[in-house]
Amino acid sequence: MQQPIHHLIFDLGGLFIDVYMDRFAASLQQLVGKEVAPTLEKLQHDKFFDAYETGHISTAAFLDTLAAAFNPAIEHERYAACWNAILGQVQLEQLALIHPLRKEYDVVLLSNTNSLHVSALEAEFEHRHPDEKLLDYFDHIFYSQEIGLRKPEPEVFAYVTQMRAFNPATTLFFDDSPGHLLGAQALGIQTLLHPQNAPLLPSLQKAGLL
Repeated sequence: MQQPIHHLIFDLGGLFIDVYMDRFAASLQQLVGKEVAPTLEKLQHDKFFDAYETGHISTAAFLDTLAAAFNPAIEHERYAACWNAILGQVQLEQLALIHPLRKEYDVVLLSNTNSLHVSALEAEFEHRHPDEKLLDYFDHIFYSQEIGLRKPEPEVFAYVTQMRAFNPATTLFFDDSPGHLLGAQALGIQTLLHPQNAPLLPSLQKAGLL
């Protein structure tokens, strides 16, 4: 029997900000004017993107590598724009649903992310909601780039639950990636798969939280 929920862990992308992963390759291919898939597949195989998301390489090194792989003559800022094309709009109405939850639950955010995306997210959030910060909606935010761990590794869930003194059995994790849920389940955390870029309310209702 599942235990009552006391702690909530939410993903960021696909829940509170729309994400479109295919836009990076499409924008990059348009920028460099040639097929990019084979090179991106090799970078992915070499865990290049994972290294950036866990803070093991800097933004400068990230952009240097992209430029060297595709066209060194193109300004780094244009590669950064391709990378940030992944991000859609911040969903303020989704975030507004978090405030009432914090009256009854410990609520944290756990995101696989990187410096470029965090900067872009914070800039949009400040533009659309200048009187508040993303942290105002959560008890704590865990970014993979800052803690050196990323989903779906069980170690990241162990880190979050230990840092916040969460009992995994009474913790519920929301994410739009089935693979990420497996990492949480390995630690005994309850999980709920949220459809990417979909309204959050039905997922909260499904979990019995609202």
